[in-house]
Amino acid sequence: MPILKSFIDELMGRDANPLGPRAKEMSGNDRERFFFLMAMMLKTGQTTSDSVRAVAKAFHSERKNDISAALHGIAHKVSQGKPLSKAMESEYIMFTDIHRAAILAGEASNNMQKSFEVLRVLEAKRIASSRSGIAELLTPFVMMFLSIVSIFNTGLNTLPVMAKLREAQGKPLGTIPAGIMETTQFFAGYWFIFVAILIIGLVVAFSMHSSVQGKMIMHTYILKMPIYGTYVSFKTYASMLLYFPYMLASGVKPKQMIPIMEALSSNTALKRRIEQFNYVITTGGAMSEAMKRAGFPEIVVTPVSVSENYAGSDSGVNDVMIEGMNHAHGILERMLDDTHKRFVTVFSGLLWAVGGTVMLLDMMSIVLSQA
Repeated sequence: MPILKSFIDELMGRDANPLGPRAKEMSGNDRERFFFLMAMMLKTGQTTSDSVRAVAKAFHSERKNDISAALHGIAHKVSQGKPLSKAMESEYIMFTDIHRAAILAGEASNNMQKSFEVLRVLEAKRIASSRSGIAELLTPFVMMFLSIVSIFNTGLNTLPVMAKLREAQGKPLGTIPAGIMETTQFFAGYWFIFVAILIIGLVVAFSMHSSVQGKMIMHTYILKMPIYGTYVSFKTYASMLLYFPYMLASGVKPKQMIPIMEALSSNTALKRRIEQFNYVITTGGAMSEAMKRAGFPEIVVTPVSVSENYAGSDSGVNDVMIEGMNHAHGILERMLDDTHKRFVTVFSGLLWAVGGTVMLLDMMSIVLSQA
């Protein structure tokens, strides 16, 4: 098993670690505080390895020994000369590809403090949006679930008794009670068929996700979905625009951004678009053309295209392009927030409607069976 684990880690691009990651979980609050403390340490002039060790001691004092041990391991690798983004790969539960991409951007631009500040803001936003979504969806989901359980109990236990009573009285059972009773009994009698369909669907989805071609097909269909596909694309592009400005300000060349763009994209179809970005930049094309070929929306490409005619400041940095990217990022962020709110509103409304309808049918079936 250790050999198999090592092989899997190698395939996934992680450090071979037969024991697996030291930290099995890390809450959003702990991760946000880690980013905040790292930004503070680097701001005071501490080295990266010393900063990680200091934060590890802070977690150890709170008796979060697994996180502390994981951070000490990362600090040890950094002290041996390994980049922080590479050292984090062994603790893939604590830090995702997006986190490592942000650190990689900081290493490329020689501005690690900015990377941790951005990561802290992003983690705080993620926690806030997660709490908002759960709070608005949990209540209608629980009501819908309990309504379904109630109507199955009525259809399997209550209505058959009422049907026999109506039959003894020489009266037919109503259409709605009879329909609910037959439907629930059908599902109860052939439950194994629905379980088999679910298992087959999961196996097919897992098989497709495990193959390169299957994953490409799945991710392509995801991007074509009416609302969710746009949300996935814009979220990825917004993440890239978050790091582009200060990387350009630090003198990072567009060619050096490509590994960071690939790390920020978890969608295979989007990564194929990034290959087009690489092709245009490599062949001497303009930044705006490369971003357009990579799928960036016009609202982002336009200010970049306009700024390419600007000679730049005395330092050689195109501050107009940076300003345009920051503005485009703000617009994408607002669009993402509106899409998220719209999704939560529509989905919660749908859950309320389904739960209320099921509850109404449940009550009507009992009332009509006694009429």
